[in-house]
Amino acid sequence: MNPPEPAKTGPAKTGRAQRTREALIRAGRELFSERAVDAVAIDDIVRAADVAKGSFYNHFTDRDDLVRAVVGQVRAQVEARVGEVNAGVEDPARRMARAICVYQRYALDAPRDARVLIRVHSGLASPNSPLNQGPFDDISAGLATGRFTIATTEAALVFAMGASQAAMARTSADPQPAAAVSLAQQVCTLILRGLGVPSAEADAIAAQAADEIVRGG
Repeated sequence: MNPPEPAKTGPAKTGRAQRTREALIRAGRELFSERAVDAVAIDDIVRAADVAKGSFYNHFTDRDDLVRAVVGQVRAQVEARVGEVNAGVEDPARRMARAICVYQRYALDAPRDARVLIRVHSGLASPNSPLNQGPFDDISAGLATGRFTIATTEAALVFAMGASQAAMARTSADPQPAAAVSLAQQVCTLILRGLGVPSAEADAIAAQAADEIVRGG
């Protein structure tokens, strides 16, 4: 008689649980890119993920909890790229332009996931959101040094992120490389001018960032 097979271990269960969670997040990314959050039911999510409904509640308390996980995952991916392109760059104006261009390039490369960020506004421009720490720090540094002249960090954050999100919406709806480069340059110029950067300098910074990041990839 063969000895009984060993019982399944914790890591195997953990692996299955992780795969289930990832399937739910993938389903969320797909569905939230197509419809408003309120139009997506939990039944839709578990059907798209091909998991049992009870499994959903093993990982998320409700739909909003999944939304936070999806947005956090997408934003973390983009912010990691922002960190790469801004490594060694100290000027707050250049950092802002380059970060905006990363988001525009993301809308070009991954329009579906960009639409998730556009449709889901949770914590979009909140200075208290950990995902906004990068732009918040850059704007704060710009105000502290006189590089930016807008009244408050929060107003600047709302202004910059609102304009950037509108540009992402345009690019993700029609992801054409040449148009994306032009739009990124124009939007960056407008944002930098609005923050108080002299017009000619804003033009030059925006042109360089758009060419290097949106065109160059």
